[in-house]
Amino acid sequence: MAYFEFCLHEVSDPARALTHARTLASDIVVFDHLPVSPWSFHAAEEDKVRRSAEAMERFGVRRRQTFSTEQRFRDHDELLAKIRVQGPVAIQRAERFIGATNVVIPMSYGLALL
Repeated sequence: MAYFEFCLHEVSDPARALTHARTLASDIVVFDHLPVSPWSFHAAEEDKVRRSAEAMERFGVRRRQTFSTEQRFRDHDELLAKIRVQGPVAIQRAERFIGATNVVIPMSYGLALL
């Protein structure tokens, strides 16, 4: 089995990575964000997540399970510390939480067998 855990969306060419993984194992398992995830939006990764989800669909998903959780932060500063490395778009999107405490951002993710 080849296993991708919250990283396929970070790969520059997810289709190529999946094709290579198939040469290593007959089963490929992917845990990753879903395109509908508010967290992916706030982390400014929605394009990367969409691209990897499309590659998985083209590759062929045999089974899938979706999950929901939450990203929780004490305040805007803690959120900003987490997403700052994502760049100016993520920082701008976090501005809506300035002054907020107990910040909760839903996160949808999935487990797929390819």
